[in-house]
Amino acid sequence: MKSIKNKIDRLRKQISRYAYFYHTLDQPIISDIEYDYLFHQLYTLELQNKQLIVSNSPTQRIGSDLLQRFKQVLHFSPMLSLDNTFTLKGLLDFERRVKKLCHLDQEIFFCCELKIDGVAISIIYEEGTLIRAATRGDGIKGENITANVKTIQSIPIQLKGLNIPKRLEVRGEVFMLKSDFLELNKKFYLNKKQSFSNPRNAAAGALRNINPKITESRKLAFFCYSVHSCFLEEQHDNQNELLMQCEMWGLPIDKSFLVCSNYNDILKFYQKFEKKRHTLNFDIDGIVVKVNSVTIQKRLGCTAKHPRWAIAFKFTSQERITSLYDVKFQVGRTGVITPIALFKPINISGVTIKKASLYNKNEIKRLNLHIGDSIIVGRSGDVIPKVLKVIENFNNPKNMKKIFFPIFCPVCNSKLLENPEEKIIRCHAGLTCDAQKKKNIYHFFSKNALYIEGLGNKIIDDLINKKYVATPIDFFYLTYNKLMTLKNIRSKKSKKILFSIERCKNTTFKRFIYALGIPQVGESVAEILANHFVNINKLMCSDVGNLYRIYGVGKIISHNIFNYFSISSNRTMVFDLEKIVNISQNSKENTICNIKNTFFFQKNIVITGVFETFSRTELKDILISMRAKILNGISKNVDIVICGNKAGSKFSQAKNYKIKIMNEKELNYILGRAGFEPATN
Repeated sequence: MKSIKNKIDRLRKQISRYAYFYHTLDQPIISDIEYDYLFHQLYTLELQNKQLIVSNSPTQRIGSDLLQRFKQVLHFSPMLSLDNTFTLKGLLDFERRVKKLCHLDQEIFFCCELKIDGVAISIIYEEGTLIRAATRGDGIKGENITANVKTIQSIPIQLKGLNIPKRLEVRGEVFMLKSDFLELNKKFYLNKKQSFSNPRNAAAGALRNINPKITESRKLAFFCYSVHSCFLEEQHDNQNELLMQCEMWGLPIDKSFLVCSNYNDILKFYQKFEKKRHTLNFDIDGIVVKVNSVTIQKRLGCTAKHPRWAIAFKFTSQERITSLYDVKFQVGRTGVITPIALFKPINISGVTIKKASLYNKNEIKRLNLHIGDSIIVGRSGDVIPKVLKVIENFNNPKNMKKIFFPIFCPVCNSKLLENPEEKIIRCHAGLTCDAQKKKNIYHFFSKNALYIEGLGNKIIDDLINKKYVATPIDFFYLTYNKLMTLKNIRSKKSKKILFSIERCKNTTFKRFIYALGIPQVGESVAEILANHFVNINKLMCSDVGNLYRIYGVGKIISHNIFNYFSISSNRTMVFDLEKIVNISQNSKENTICNIKNTFFFQKNIVITGVFETFSRTELKDILISMRAKILNGISKNVDIVICGNKAGSKFSQAKNYKIKIMNEKELNYILGRAGFEPATN
């Protein structure tokens, strides 16, 4: 029992400290998922040991302590926090509780609203004039931030319209638009100031700044979510009606709210905005489900912490906590050694994840990562697994082991060399390293290189293991009999592979350059080189200075190309391939002349959506041939966003950045003038 009490005390101290930084100073020092993880542990331990619950435990409190720099004010009624759930079961339990407490069998209507990730405030209007504004604080008392709130453009100083109560309390959320947040951080970066980690922190910091002019400069926004007055409920008994009345008085509301009669409708609303959340210009972390009838709300009342008539149905976090049990070291195509974190399987957005790249030695050092650590894993861009953080002070040092980077290649045992400039450790054994040999061959015959249909990585592995092939050239001498000796290969598949080998003996200059696998020479750079040089021999004879002068080819890539062709075995392979493969060369007229006159020359372009006249790959190839640079994400460096049908969040982001948006009709007109014909079915 003593050890449990000690653990509870330790958790209370930790959580109270983190809560002070989050709620009072608006400077969180741990992530939400870490806080929730610790809070849940404390809550569970207290539930199992109720005799140890004390009134000042973080589980029994509403909000934050108050800073002394603002005057304290009493709320007319407590500003409670919302109970929350992450599951459909939690939502169903809420619905059952509501019906049970009210002794109701009939249908109950719920008002569903977006849960804005901002800062809750209370505003008092008298005779329609704003006289006071306060933070939530500890729920009983808040901080008087009237001067700051008056600088927020979307909050009216004077209400408009009819039937305005003598005294009116408005509650809502102050937040910062994503576009304004990006601009603010950009400004801070240029002025060498510390930037904010997210829009909520930026909004909270601005709202509680002692200088109202700074608050005004931060361009805060506001949505009203509730309103209270002695006689108002007599005129409007429903939450949705009250919201509409607020709008008529000039108070901004989020118009996405929906009245639902059952949990299926609530779930549809939740799922709609879970998918749509990334396209919104403000952060949301779930939806709020409220009993729509104000009369029933009053009957349900509140607990010490939460109203019984509302619940936050929060989006599932894209992060999970797990434990690291090993780190393996993987050899890449160019010899780069990449550490791979292996951890207990977790599920994020329906996907089971059990490993993630740690990128390099510096990342392990930055994370201060050890075997046995509890770690937070997320999905970068909702796709790529990433180790985000180590949960400190929560691991037993006896179970932790230091991670040592290898000195020798884990595959060929060659000594590894570190490149401090590129921050990588590399095996320089080249094609004598089996791992590099395999991955180079995978790359050479990949879809955008000299693609051989039907030739997957497993078949390549079998061919290498049987010593039928060792280099890309060997594949052009494969026979039907050799293929038929492989496991699970039948006559039809063998013939298909041989036919595809014959077909790939005719290829483009761009594909050939890309297939060589020169470090950091991807499709875009291969296209640039193919457009600049008349043939492969001219490319091989080019020095670093000539390469560096080509637009789109930087210093590191120039050295990589020069170093690649400086190796005699690489030159020999290229000469031998030239004897077998017919490379369609680009004419000088085609490559250099007229290209500067094209609309897309040296433009940074993002492509999003589905196109009717071109596939994404075809469009990308055409734009690269016109010396455009294709980017993956939206930033201030983007010149044009080309949008097809079903354009995603990039379309909204482009509008926020005021980037030129081009539709397919405009695109076809410009490409038609440049002499490109759309694909036809």
